[in-house]
Parts: sequence; structure tokens; C-alpha cells
Amino acid sequence: MRSRVFIGIGRRTSRVAIVFAAIFVVSLTAAANAKDGNDCTQGSLKGSFGYALEGLRFPFPPSPAGVELVGAAGLMVFDGLGGLTAQDTVHTAADSTGAIGRRTGTGTYSVDSNCTGSGEIGGDYEGLSFYFAIFEHGKEFAFIVTNPGTDQIGLAMTTGDEECTLATFKGTYANVRFHDYRAPFFSTVNAGLELGIFDGKGNVSFPPVVQSVNGVFSHPTASGTYTVTPNCIYTQDFTIVDGATSRRAQREGVIVDSGNQVWGIGTTPTNLLLVGFARLKRISRHLPDE
Repeated sequence: MRSRVFIGIGRRTSRVAIVFAAIFVVSLTAAANAKDGNDCTQGSLKGSFGYALEGLRFPFPPSPAGVELVGAAGLMVFDGLGGLTAQDTVHTAADSTGAIGRRTGTGTYSVDSNCTGSGEIGGDYEGLSFYFAIFEHGKEFAFIVTNPGTDQIGLAMTTGDEECTLATFKGTYANVRFHDYRAPFFSTVNAGLELGIFDGKGNVSFPPVVQSVNGVFSHPTASGTYTVTPNCIYTQDFTIVDGATSRRAQREGVIVDSGNQVWGIGTTPTNLLLVGFARLKRISRHLPDE
């Protein structure tokens, strides 16, 4: 699927700058870990990690025309010996087409003593390769996809020591960073700050939030339901009410840091040109009426 979309050179340059800035920062962190005597081994990356990535996919040869927006959220499980399994929900969009895919695959990885490394995933991922840097004593890593024609960065964090339940995803959460980009031509940019109340039983509500769509502010509310699997994958289905209008929205993603953070990707079937993320961080384990 290769549709045509024009991406402004200024925006493309800024995104590339963000990528190199991220690589620079995580490389310094990895070097500092090694300097402090925290040399890494293959076993430094072990267990279940939730991840989110975003960026662009270019045609070959690279050109501002024919670019796709790409976002994904999912799970990688490392065995500590060089093997991994992965699954995610991936959202792509271009000028007139958008698609939601669900990928599974197995792969391999290697870790260098300076806490950097590389990996590759087969199956539905079709040989996706990535470079990473480990920090927080093996609890997190940052990565960049290294397949030619990609401009995609991501972050991964351990899901926690126990299986997830609805009660894992409970409390009041702030959506600390939320951007939607619509193809074509980034014709809609949606940014906002959400406050979500998850009851630990599968119900969620959002009091009035602050949202900006192309610089026009509004204060919609929302309510709905959510599910959680034992491996910490979640789904969310809710209705957004903005004045006299309402619309259905859906997300899929992963719970990390024992429920303290939740990362998701928009999967609304009627809005496939909109690639949007939710990055929720818990600010209280208690509900307003507790």
C-alpha cells in the first residue's frame, strides 16, 4: 500500500532532528551506564516489554511524495538468551487510505557491553530491524527502526512482575502527550490533555478535557469500556461527546510499569486516516469517590 502524500520539508526536517536528538540522548545514557560499571550482557534484556513507536515510511528512493504515517503499540518478550517474540497493533495512513494491522512474529537480538544492541523480527513484521539503548537497569530501552526508508523511533518499558487484570488499569490517569496527525498533508492536527478515570472493572470516563484541533479549542467529555488481557494488552471503546455531536473512538495498546503507564494507538474503523496516540500516566490509584 503506497499512496501519495506531500510532507512539508520543514516538518520532515524537524522530525529527523527529533530522531537524531533521541539517538544522541539514549547513546549518552548507555555510555554513562557502562562508565558507572553497569556493563550490559544478553541477560540485561529479559522479560515482557510494552512499546510504542511512531514516524514515517518513505518510498524508494526517498521522496516527500508517497510518505505514509506509521504508529504502533504492542509487546516484545525477550528470553535473555537472544530470542524474542512480538505482537502489536500498527496503524498506517497516506493521502486517501488508512489501515489497521495486527502483527505477530519471532526474532533475535544481541546486546553489547555498552548497553546498546540490535534486533530483528520476522513473521508479520517482515524482517523489521531496530537499534536500541538500554537504561534504568534493564527496565526500559529506546529504539529506532533501521530498515531503509523508515524514520521511526520508539520507547519500551517492562510491563511488570505480575500478569495484568482490569484492576491493574485502575485510577485517575493524565494523558500527558496526545497527538493525532491526519493524512493527507497533515490536514488535521489534534492535541489535547485528557484526564481519564478507570474504575478497575472495565469502565472509563473522561471529564471535560482540553482539546485543540488545528488551533480551535473545545472541551469534550467521553465514557466507555475497556478490556485487559493477562499479558497486559488492552482495548478501549468509548463515545466522545463534544457539544451537540458525538462520535465513537477505539484504542488498542499495552499497559507498562505495573499499571502506572498505558500506551495506545487509535483504531477507530471510521477514522483510518487519523494516526493518533494516547500516553496515559497514573496520577492517583484512587477513584474520586474513594
